[in-house]
Amino acid sequence: MLPRIIELIALVMQTLLSSEGIALLAILCGLVILAKLVATSFLHLGTIPGPRWAAFGRIWLARAVASGESADIYVEVNKKYGPLARIGPNHLLTDDPETTQRILAARSPYVRGRWYDSLRLDPHLPNLVAETHPSKHDALRHQMAAGYGGKDVEGMEAIIDERFSEWISYIDQHWTSLPGETKNYDIARSVQYLTTDIISHLCFGQPIGFVEEHKDIHDFRKTLESRLPIAEQFSVIVEYFSLLSTLSRIPWIKRNLVPQNTDTTGVGKILGISRKAIDERLEQGIPTYKSDILTSFLRHGMDRAQAESEITVSLFAGTDTTATAMRATLLHILTNPTVYLNLRHEISVAAASSRLSHPIQNFEALHLLYLQACIKEGLRIFPPVTALRERLVPPEGDIICGFHVPGGVNIGLNTKGLLRNQGVFGADADVFRPERWYEPDRERLALMERVHELVFGGGIFRRGEYAPAAVASEREWELDEG
Repeated sequence: MLPRIIELIALVMQTLLSSEGIALLAILCGLVILAKLVATSFLHLGTIPGPRWAAFGRIWLARAVASGESADIYVEVNKKYGPLARIGPNHLLTDDPETTQRILAARSPYVRGRWYDSLRLDPHLPNLVAETHPSKHDALRHQMAAGYGGKDVEGMEAIIDERFSEWISYIDQHWTSLPGETKNYDIARSVQYLTTDIISHLCFGQPIGFVEEHKDIHDFRKTLESRLPIAEQFSVIVEYFSLLSTLSRIPWIKRNLVPQNTDTTGVGKILGISRKAIDERLEQGIPTYKSDILTSFLRHGMDRAQAESEITVSLFAGTDTTATAMRATLLHILTNPTVYLNLRHEISVAAASSRLSHPIQNFEALHLLYLQACIKEGLRIFPPVTALRERLVPPEGDIICGFHVPGGVNIGLNTKGLLRNQGVFGADADVFRPERWYEPDRERLALMERVHELVFGGGIFRRGEYAPAAVASEREWELDEG
């Protein structure tokens, strides 16, 4: 019996290795691939509408991300195909407020997908932003809450005031136009320097010095702007990350592919600054009193490598989103004369009646209702975070916008489309109009507030956290008045 089996196997192998056999094998492989493609494209998620070619592969999605206009593309997709659209073989997109709230809710069965792997500095060390395991993510949040919330940071508002004062002084000395001498001032880039110094001061207890030098120290901004498109592609073609994760286990490859704290520029340089600050605190003993965010992390039990990664991510992610929010809001205020005049009037009246300190305090800014409306509207019309932030549909599947969606499907959040939902914000949702936040209908206003909280996800962006942007608006008025 055994010899016959061996003879049969030999005959099969001989046939397969012949030219006819190789051709047959190629045809069979092609048919299998075609069958899988057809099944994926027309059977899996086949009832959900979307761009025609998106069903056949991730090229459509990769091109959208690479265009630099993905947020606008996503808005148009949901406008054309509805609140739930298919944008990949296993990828969906939603701008539905109820669905988004359900996905981002506390204890939601929707967990973070592989999209988040692209946000790791080290492929083998997840940070708070990139951690996908719910319990591990919660543990990191617990260690970091007191630092990020300001509870462990001494004089957070005073630090922000100090950095703004330095920024305004620099503008007065170097960029104020004089009679017969007009100076061109790039406020967009300057605001980035400001936010980097603010957040580095909060993290380390002192600023890195971007405002003082008024240049891109250590190629920090250059690295961020050059690496972001790469990270975005990693979020779509997740196999890139798997390859990087595997290759980076080889030491000499890791040294050349992954940022190191011995680098002299870019992400690695910031890791080095973080490492030095951590070493100083550990050598001197971690203070038990309020100081800065890094000390808070260490005091709550975070190890050296994790703290180094988290602080660096804070600088990269925090400075960029804060700068985007400030610049976009200022741009919309300054290019809308009626809004600009109304805001100046509110601030002038408050100042004349001695209701404002110098510099303005957060509790005072919160009573400037038109200023608060401008800040909310700025974040709504130009949200600083428009990436998909994909979650996985739970294993048992779900009914989303009337469609049955099987488990394991990636569902991306269309933040810009969500915040321009006409059913929530009115027929003029595409218009920058702060007055909409004076909505007399309490139920409608409450709905607007709930959806607006999703700017950064899950209601974490609370009213009191508008302070930096509020101070920015006040400083801009001071510059104009002075």
